[in-house]
Amino acid sequence: MKKRAIILSNTKDPYINHALEEILFTTFVDYEQILFLWINEPALIFGRNQNPFREIDVCFAQSKGIKLLRRLSGGGTVYHDAGNINYSFIEHASVYNESNHFKVIQDAVQKFGLSLEVSKRKDLAIEGNKVSGSAFYLKGMRRLHHGTLLVNVDLERLWQCLKVNDDGFKNRFTENRSIPSVPSPVINLNRLNPVMKVPDVINAIVDTYYRANDYKVDYLTMQDVLDAHEPAVAAFIKKQASWEWVFGETPNFTYSDDSGNTYEFVNGTVKPIGNINNENTINQGGQLCF
Repeated sequence: MKKRAIILSNTKDPYINHALEEILFTTFVDYEQILFLWINEPALIFGRNQNPFREIDVCFAQSKGIKLLRRLSGGGTVYHDAGNINYSFIEHASVYNESNHFKVIQDAVQKFGLSLEVSKRKDLAIEGNKVSGSAFYLKGMRRLHHGTLLVNVDLERLWQCLKVNDDGFKNRFTENRSIPSVPSPVINLNRLNPVMKVPDVINAIVDTYYRANDYKVDYLTMQDVLDAHEPAVAAFIKKQASWEWVFGETPNFTYSDDSGNTYEFVNGTVKPIGNINNENTINQGGQLCF
């Protein structure tokens, strides 16, 4: 019989939550199917091969205490806060089924009278507005499908942090490997149904998942995962918060400022092109403002 588990995080620390997700994906392999649900405090999460300096107003975000994280999967940059639900379907390749994942979220939201459609980009949308984006990762026989669900996100702060609609700024960058975000119109679910609250939507997702699997699902606490893999979790948390992972993994790029000066970013170092004596290393906190 397939072993399934559902896990709800009781922390809003994004470094811990993303470390837990990675542990569940890489190490917690006794279960063929896992649904992990969590909420992050304000954070900006960008794809594995993205350039955060191009996607995000880095210094604005850091001045507001908003954490930046690079995830395992591809896809675009997203903003998390307490109005956003994060979900991860972690499964063995033999039982992996994206359609079932989307149906769990769709059926849960349908309980509030709202019908979501899966777009060609594998977003969940309503009336042409995205309410849930997805990203994917695979390694060996493990598969990860994770996404967001906008219930009551601070959309004003979201657009303050993101540069995806600033073409003038983005055109200052020249890159070979970085994958840019594709902006989409978004909407909060509670704008369409004001009674929707994050805890109620989480309960609806949990109930839907149980029903879809005939209640043959183990409930595990976050502490169960921590106790089973404490040394590894600590290592993953350290990695998630490290400059080397968040900024140092940025694909190399060049940037041209308003005055026509051009700079190179190579392996964590910024220097003016043609003037190597003015080399400026930024590997102490990522304080780079363009």
